[in-house]
Amino acid sequence: MADVKAAAKAKGPKLPVILIANDLLDGDVVFFGAQGWTRDPRAAKVAFDAETAAFMEAEGRAGFVANIVVDPYLVPVEIDAAGFPVASHYREAMRQKGPSIHPDMGKQADYPLGA
Repeated sequence: MADVKAAAKAKGPKLPVILIANDLLDGDVVFFGAQGWTRDPRAAKVAFDAETAAFMEAEGRAGFVANIVVDPYLVPVEIDAAGFPVASHYREAMRQKGPSIHPDMGKQADYPLGA
């Protein structure tokens, strides 16, 4: 049984993770949080174990089937000094912060994360 759990962990992304997707209607990046889908990256639910990550993946599939979100997937994160999840991969960090051409506008102004 321990070998099965170890194999399952090896197949998934490095923990901790958040669930990220795009809103079906406006295309904005959204995060799965305690209250459902949110545009606030600081409110993203963080999975520190494989069971929670699996639950979040199931919620992503359910959101896709219900035509709420598209392309839900887990993203490895690091927890910053303020306790917020920050994507550890450059591409996902950019998606999390929002467009980079106007850092004074949009998501990055509404929901500032560390640099």
